[in-house]
Amino acid sequence: MKVTFTKSALETVVNDSLCAVSDKNTIPIVEGIRFRTEGEGVCSITTYDLEKGFRAEVECDTETPGNYVINAQKLNRIIKFMPDQYITIEIDDKFVASITSGRTKFELHTLDGNSFPSLPELDGERGFTINSGILKKMINQVAFAIAVTDQRPMLCGAYFVIENDKLKIVACDGNRLAIREKICDIKNNNKDNSDLALNFIVPGKTLAQLIKLMNDEEDITISLGRKHVIFKMEGKTFFSRLIDSEYIDYERVIPQRAEISVDIDRMNLISSLERASLVTEEKALGQTKAYVRCSFEGDILKISSNTITGSVYDEIFTTKEGDDLIIGFNCRFFLDALRAADSDRLKLLLTGPLVSVVILDNDGENKKEKDEKYLYMVCPVKMKE
Repeated sequence: MKVTFTKSALETVVNDSLCAVSDKNTIPIVEGIRFRTEGEGVCSITTYDLEKGFRAEVECDTETPGNYVINAQKLNRIIKFMPDQYITIEIDDKFVASITSGRTKFELHTLDGNSFPSLPELDGERGFTINSGILKKMINQVAFAIAVTDQRPMLCGAYFVIENDKLKIVACDGNRLAIREKICDIKNNNKDNSDLALNFIVPGKTLAQLIKLMNDEEDITISLGRKHVIFKMEGKTFFSRLIDSEYIDYERVIPQRAEISVDIDRMNLISSLERASLVTEEKALGQTKAYVRCSFEGDILKISSNTITGSVYDEIFTTKEGDDLIIGFNCRFFLDALRAADSDRLKLLLTGPLVSVVILDNDGENKKEKDEKYLYMVCPVKMKE
């Protein structure tokens, strides 16, 4: 096999392909990139870690066709430091790849591309097309609430619900709940011409990689296979296993009525909690992530925390309806939700010191995007008296 690429094109596609390279060091071939010539002038680039995969085609000058796997991380580092605008990869019958650019030459051992794992069928019967910028923004606004590890696998992903022109994304890690909902331009790609009504769970690790691949200005086509979700963007395909489980009944855990309603400026609250985090996030003598105490007294919110390393006190003006309340939160958990809420003013709905706070938009008539809404919920912590 002997092919020549422009450095810029090869560097871009190899860097993108790292999204599906295994880092578990168990099967050497899934730590690599498969290079397979697809006729004159095109080379297919594929990575697949058995959970998620990437495929793209890149233009090249094909002198000798072939099908080989090269270690992804090593090749990516080599390409970055190549001096010339063209890079040639030549692989001999001993599976040794010579990677040259100008007078610079590297050699890497390769594997037979025919031993690369078979990819799943990358074509689904149901799906839709949406603007990448909209999808990327919504994923970012719930990603903080996706569990990293949990005995309930569905919590390690985000739950997507699509109904015609409405997209809803839900994430919950047991301490926080995030819901974003938006009415937008969604193209129905169902092959049987049925109404668009889909729901599925995408792993959080998949979404973290997908965000890196998306271009805000382009559309992205999402298709569902039997066990996989396929994302097709301009010139590249990214796919992943779905989480095969029913999502939790998240609506049941949202408090249906609130005794206390607080109108508050979002940035003032964020600034106050960021100052408090200087104390709550201190690590000393085994104590980490101390809670922040929120005392709603009249139209003043008093924020304080006392740790073994110091203390903090702050006040914010609010507009409150209902009784006074003292409640504690993990400061970082509270901040994550507030940062994801993108309105100027918030409505905090509270019931008691051991009931989660519900965070809603309170911009009212001034809100520019009336086709979008959100709900965040943060569990309180039990405070020591």
